[in-house]
Amino acid sequence: MKKIQSKIEKVLESNVGGNLPPSDVPPLAQPPSSRQIYRFRKQRGVNIGSWFTLENWLTPSLFQHAAEPKASEMDVLRGLGPQGAKTILENHWAHFIDAGDWNWLVEHGINTVRIPVSYYHFLPGHSEPEVRQLMRGTEYEAFADVYVNAWKYVVSNIQAAHEHEIGVLIDLHAAPGAQNTDSHSGLSGGKAGLWDSKEHQKRTVQILVAMAKEIAKYDNVVGLELLNEPKNNNRLMSWYDEAIGAIRSSLGSQAQELPIYISDAWDTNWYSKYVNDHSNLGSFLVLDHHLYRCFTSQDQNKSASQHAGEVHPSNNGPSASMLANASKDTQGSIIIGEWSAALNPASLASYPDHESKLAAQREWGHAQWEAYEERCAGWFFWTLKKEGGSDRGWCYYTAVEQGVLPAQADRIKAAFISGRHSIESLRAKGIVENQRAMQAHVGWWNQHSSNPNEFEHWRFEEGFRQGWGDCIVFFFGHLTGELRGSEVGFVGQWKRLRTEGHRREKGNNNMVWEFEHGFEQAVSTFCKGLI
Repeated sequence: MKKIQSKIEKVLESNVGGNLPPSDVPPLAQPPSSRQIYRFRKQRGVNIGSWFTLENWLTPSLFQHAAEPKASEMDVLRGLGPQGAKTILENHWAHFIDAGDWNWLVEHGINTVRIPVSYYHFLPGHSEPEVRQLMRGTEYEAFADVYVNAWKYVVSNIQAAHEHEIGVLIDLHAAPGAQNTDSHSGLSGGKAGLWDSKEHQKRTVQILVAMAKEIAKYDNVVGLELLNEPKNNNRLMSWYDEAIGAIRSSLGSQAQELPIYISDAWDTNWYSKYVNDHSNLGSFLVLDHHLYRCFTSQDQNKSASQHAGEVHPSNNGPSASMLANASKDTQGSIIIGEWSAALNPASLASYPDHESKLAAQREWGHAQWEAYEERCAGWFFWTLKKEGGSDRGWCYYTAVEQGVLPAQADRIKAAFISGRHSIESLRAKGIVENQRAMQAHVGWWNQHSSNPNEFEHWRFEEGFRQGWGDCIVFFFGHLTGELRGSEVGFVGQWKRLRTEGHRREKGNNNMVWEFEHGFEQAVSTFCKGLI
């Protein structure tokens, strides 16, 4: 009882003197729009690595004539020269992903892609001179003409994704000066120069503001990730403050609609709390954690089964516990922006033959998938495809083909396709479940409260009804028939929006928490009943 009362007290505190709500809160009777379904649904996705921001190990053919050390995209430019690089890169942008890829993703339950891009893909082709001028003083300024058409390819594929009802998360993978020491930040120098230059930091904010304005108009763009894997330092948090504030200010009424994703820089505990402290109705923030278990000596000393056991949600291992805590701290607004089925060979050394190694890797891949399905609002496997032979650790195509990952990534979409649930049956079920939940809710408080008459249990009932109705719209699609088979993913943020509508329409007092409690129960009960 004390635990429950403590939780309620925290809710009440958050409702008193909280952040000012946005000016545009939809009426409770208004169903989720297609844009909202894209952005609030559970995202089951893949990264499309080395499509724009290049990585040698993924597309080595593009690095054949690169200058030494042949690690970053800058080395490709230096080796080929502007004209040669432009020809090769435009061909790559045009053909790396095609209609066959989009169709395959849909068939296998992928509803979102994360596209890593760099500032030099965005700026040179911009229609506004002041935005193009942001290339000045950067390492890529001399090669601006190579990228003058790059953003057109990004936009055309945002539109292609939309035709397949696939969402797009735009990720700034490389910033001026490089935000980390890795070559995928655009430079091979091994230096995170962004943090040594106030000018680069200011410029990166300006780039993100311009980028946010461009992508906010696309319904299927689910968010903007400020920086990929930035070096964690004393400047990062305040820079996040500046970037988020500038984007929100520039977007105006569109601010609440465009989620902003931030990397946890592998300090998950700290940035989970940051997301919780800075999220409100007008600021939809999402934490991005990257989970790999193949690089460190500690990783290599554990077997595939040990890694699987530590992350599977049925256990209370360190990885599973970390995800549970982060999900709680962010009210569910956490995604795994990068993960793979890869393991160091040492983690597979104890398995005697090919079949046992494959089985162990399947255990690892499926354990992760189960964990991210249960504990996160979304996930993005790294990566969709790579050159060379089959690679079940890093290539999503191969991982699915070899059973390391499930052939159908989306159980909810599969439940819709099966036709087992009609809209009439789910509406009827909602009435029964609401009555059952209401009876349990009222009974508990009648038993445990010294003053049962102080409650407004009708709010719980309305919250349950609202949550169940929204789930039906996500599941059966928007009124236009789009996005069928979707599931509410960012429950905490969607609840914020609906709770504010409830306050405005039904009145605000210390019992609004009952609406929230009913809403949460409805979403949880609905999804469990589908599969």
